[in-house]
Amino acid sequence: MAETDNKTTIDRSKVQDNPEKVILEAVPKDKKKVVEAALTVMRSEIYSGPIPPPEAFEKYEKVLPGAADRIMKMTERQQEHRMSLEKEAVGSQVKQSKRGQIFGFIIFFVCIAVAIFFAVKLDMKTFASAFLTGTMVVVIGLFITGKNIMRNDLRSKSRDQEK
Repeated sequence: MAETDNKTTIDRSKVQDNPEKVILEAVPKDKKKVVEAALTVMRSEIYSGPIPPPEAFEKYEKVLPGAADRIMKMTERQQEHRMSLEKEAVGSQVKQSKRGQIFGFIIFFVCIAVAIFFAVKLDMKTFASAFLTGTMVVVIGLFITGKNIMRNDLRSKSRDQEK
């Protein structure tokens, strides 16, 4: 696509490929040497992600045939590795959660059995009721705290994904 000025026609594709050349073409012949000496063009390209942009792939392939394929394979292996780690971490968290629930259930019923033992066998009903009340307060407190921790964790993860 050409952009028309009252004096010069500039091709945008040339500007991207070689901006110095386009600038020098627009300068009068008698001033080219001065402009050429003073002209410094700094170009910076930034990309983010596991693979470079297509232009970079093309350049890699010219320098080292097969490099683009190697980069893609490396990226695929890295992604597979990351996914297997995430799968392992999630599985581990699920197992840990189930184990915690089972042990909590066992401890809770042991506490109830101890309270019943004190109430029935040792005729210490006041102690048994206080022990059972304390146990219930701790269990309910842990349940509420665990729910709040999970809720906060989900919020922070959703905020991280939004960024």
